[in-house]
Amino acid sequence: MKKYSFLAIIVLIASIFHSCTNLDILPYTELTIDNYYQDEVQIKSAVFQPYSYAKGWSQPQGEGFWRASELSADQLAWPQKGRHGYDGGDWGRLHYHTWTTATTESRVSGPWNNIYQGVGYCNNILSDLEKIDFSKIQNLTDDDRDLFIREIRAVRAWHYLRLMDLFGNIPIVTIVGIEQQSPSQTPRAEVFKWIESELLDVVEKLPNLQRSNGIRFSKAAVYAVLTELYLNAEVYTGTARWDDCIKYCDLLINGQAGGMNGAIQLDADIDLTWCNQNYTLSREAIFMFACNRGQNFWFNRDDIGTYVERDILNTNYGGNNGIVVQPGVMERYSDKDLRRYSWFLFGIGNGYGPYTGANNFMGPYKDIGRRLNDYCLGTEEYIDKPIVYLNKPVKAVIEVSGTSSTPLADRRITIKEWYCPEFPDNEAKLLMEEAYNGSKTKSVLINAYDQGINEVYNSGGYNGDRLEYQYSWSTKNDYRFMWQDCGENTGARHNKYKSGPQNDSNFGNNHVVIYRLTDIYFAKAEALMRKNSGMATTEAVDLINACKKRAFLPEYWDTQEAADKADRYTTATLTLDELLNERGREFVWEGKRRMDLIRFDKWEFTLNGWWDANAGYTDGSAGTINKDKSRRLFPIPGATMQNNPNLVQNPGYN
Repeated sequence: MKKYSFLAIIVLIASIFHSCTNLDILPYTELTIDNYYQDEVQIKSAVFQPYSYAKGWSQPQGEGFWRASELSADQLAWPQKGRHGYDGGDWGRLHYHTWTTATTESRVSGPWNNIYQGVGYCNNILSDLEKIDFSKIQNLTDDDRDLFIREIRAVRAWHYLRLMDLFGNIPIVTIVGIEQQSPSQTPRAEVFKWIESELLDVVEKLPNLQRSNGIRFSKAAVYAVLTELYLNAEVYTGTARWDDCIKYCDLLINGQAGGMNGAIQLDADIDLTWCNQNYTLSREAIFMFACNRGQNFWFNRDDIGTYVERDILNTNYGGNNGIVVQPGVMERYSDKDLRRYSWFLFGIGNGYGPYTGANNFMGPYKDIGRRLNDYCLGTEEYIDKPIVYLNKPVKAVIEVSGTSSTPLADRRITIKEWYCPEFPDNEAKLLMEEAYNGSKTKSVLINAYDQGINEVYNSGGYNGDRLEYQYSWSTKNDYRFMWQDCGENTGARHNKYKSGPQNDSNFGNNHVVIYRLTDIYFAKAEALMRKNSGMATTEAVDLINACKKRAFLPEYWDTQEAADKADRYTTATLTLDELLNERGREFVWEGKRRMDLIRFDKWEFTLNGWWDANAGYTDGSAGTINKDKSRRLFPIPGATMQNNPNLVQNPGYN
């Protein structure tokens, strides 16, 4: 009899979620343990329910851990862009750390409710598994039951790790029943001990990682969770656990917990881990959420995608232009760092290294999707102008050949003056000039030119008035957009997970990576440095360089220039501050930044300023971030406090 794989079960779950039209389904009120768990598929579907639900709150489009971790930190934001993105000020409060305990504060209540709902799914299936008679289930035995229980206990402990990280003192609920309706909190240090105990109790009885269980909690996945737990132990309990962190790093690095696609090792390049075949190709993935675009169960790009993404990348979707990279982040990448050219849509240019030609993700962008125009054009503040994603304003003074009576096809736009602080070179000017002569933009700009307007703006702050009159050019080059005055093309955009073109047979099947071997290399390097009074050891340098070298061309990596620019580290150049910077570069978009900033004691400020959150910019802007250290924890949601009198609000929120 055929045994069903968990990947097949996930596809089944996804199809059920999106096809609820079967009128013959047994009503929920009639479902019991005895009449529901009839076969292998039904039991595995229940076991996978916590995973399928956690996928939502672990990535950008869900109200959960990812948003709370990234949009409250110093790399990503959801700013207001013209008439879009204010959303009641929700994203601004997350950015400025001014969230509240109000019952309407969904950016706080969402993570609490959704992660605890995942805990509920875990508790429910654990309770049910104890009661099912596995002797009546074909293809499954009591040994399978025991394995499922160990697995879900680990998944539940991981949920509690996420809750503890965000909220500190939290209730621990492990059973289903009315007696658990108003639980009291457990101190954070005790929650840590409980999570540790649960993980240690099951980990050695879980199977090694292999492709068939890479979307489940294997021994390797739990080793990775333990690594993360011990890496942050000093934050959670006041006591560092660097040796324990190193222990589990070594177990993973040495291959003692298996590998996703053969022996575990770092992936050879910077894109393979995120590609639409990463489930079958990645050697470094440790745990990932399964995705299948055909079943609409995928890495959803709605909130990190742009309006014109379908035309830039030839996909069948467009995003809502929400989340952007904060100004200042792109400057942290070396101009020879391939991640700068691959993981973002940003800038004006012909790309670099392998990211040129068809693989160039710099603007202006040719329309290779719907082919509505020669170039991808703005639809809001910069309607009908070539889209480029930048952090600072761009202005061009143009000249047009011919006269208003000359046929449009015979006229040519030339840029006579080019003001672009980030890309001032002639290459950028010529590329933009070519885009200005695209079919639709050309007619728009020439019509304006014939009416006396010879200045073109492709990027800038936006407050509803004419862009060219908002900021004098004597200060404009230094201007950093504030959260509330961005435009549709302000800031770099996501391109780390590449779904592929819509005619690709694997289109959109990128699995969502939660833990990977690079995490483990970085964790061990940091633990070694912490044990060495913050100074890099040779081993720590080797670990970070092994990861980082993939982001540079081989012919450059071994040069003295690479060492001089600290692209290749030495024990002198790899400081703790630089390690935090490199973590930001490597783990951007992965939901880790808040945790990192708090562990490095940089939550209230970063090394080079926190975009618009700190005062002292040359344009005179002053930040308004709440720097109270109480903001290192989110408050318990207001509605939860009202419903449970046994809870005590976190300090600073009363």
